[in-house]
Amino acid sequence: MRILASSINFYPDHSGIALYSTDMPVYLAEHGHKVTMVTGFPYYPNWRKRPQDCGKLFETEEYMGVRVLRGYLYVPRTISTFNRILHELSFVSFAFFNFFRAGRQECIVVISPPLLLGLVGIVFKYLWRAQLVVHLQDLQPDAALSLNMMKWSPLIRLLKRLESRIYRHASWIVPITDSMKENLRQKGVPEEKQSVHYNWIDVTAVAKLNDHLPRGKFLCEHPNAQGKFTVVYAGNIGVKQGLEVLVQLAQASQPYKDIHYFIIGEGAMHSQLEKSANDKGLNNITFLPFMSQERYFEMLKDIDVSFVSQRPASGNVFFPSKLLGIMAMGKPLLISADPESELSTVVSNAGCGLVSAPDTPALLLRNLLSLYKDPTLCRTLGQNGRQHVKAYDRERVLSSFVRRIFEGNECVRACN
Repeated sequence: MRILASSINFYPDHSGIALYSTDMPVYLAEHGHKVTMVTGFPYYPNWRKRPQDCGKLFETEEYMGVRVLRGYLYVPRTISTFNRILHELSFVSFAFFNFFRAGRQECIVVISPPLLLGLVGIVFKYLWRAQLVVHLQDLQPDAALSLNMMKWSPLIRLLKRLESRIYRHASWIVPITDSMKENLRQKGVPEEKQSVHYNWIDVTAVAKLNDHLPRGKFLCEHPNAQGKFTVVYAGNIGVKQGLEVLVQLAQASQPYKDIHYFIIGEGAMHSQLEKSANDKGLNNITFLPFMSQERYFEMLKDIDVSFVSQRPASGNVFFPSKLLGIMAMGKPLLISADPESELSTVVSNAGCGLVSAPDTPALLLRNLLSLYKDPTLCRTLGQNGRQHVKAYDRERVLSSFVRRIFEGNECVRACN
């Protein structure tokens, strides 16, 4: 089958959505499909283009059997709502031309965000008489509202109308969580038009990696944390993560001299968080830049607890992509998120971490100290996570996704 996938992120981008927007077309190519990826030039997670890509409008390359068509992408130096809009519009505009370059396809998979990429998908769905699959990594207008990045305005109302139109014209829609599916149902999207396919991880590959990684490689570079109980957040440092609570936790746990924190990554809130830690005189936090995938797993091998948080009232419109790798590596989770969020629900049901609401700092500290004082609890939570993550195995999730594509293609042929 000729399949076109499109996402703003693709290899060598290596964090967040890029993990899935890279692996999905690779999986399809592995199974004999002719796959074209329409994307931008790499920039994430550092929000910087490679020097060799500056000034380029188009480029064609190949990656693991996938034909890759790249188009110009504006990458702002400072991240703001307005700059993000320009960033996404630049990608969508050049993606439109790259769809033409790709040639006629039987199936189009657009990965959202950006939401407006779905409009390009609609045009080519009817031009090519193809099926259009909208793969939702988060619900962008809802996320912007819940995080107060945007307020109700004519622009949000326009985005909501466009969102509704995209869902109406899509052949079918792929939310990545059950709560997203319910959100769509409340918006009037019929259940039969939805097919939940969770994000995935190659469980066997991570298990082999875990067995062969040397212990101590990460911590040997940080003597101030050696021999201590280590708590790490690694990922985007933005508004929706609500990482202020981790700085507050580090301050509250100062009497415990053998607890050390790492905050690893970049993002809009990085400078503010680092300033807050410095202003509080905290010497039990180390800030580090984003890591490569190899370095990231070396870090996970060494640490004691992985911290994941979401800002209060952020709802169920996105889901942290990093969670599955942490579970596959058998690390216990310390969670700060609304109890009704998908993040809290998954972790609680799997029994792989301790959960507290963002507005309960005393409970967060108590959960931390429970892990700190009880190595058996840490091991049990880690083992539970490693067992539960098998439900998200790459082959299990993506084989189901491919079957649904074939079913949809049969329907398109019957209609045409």
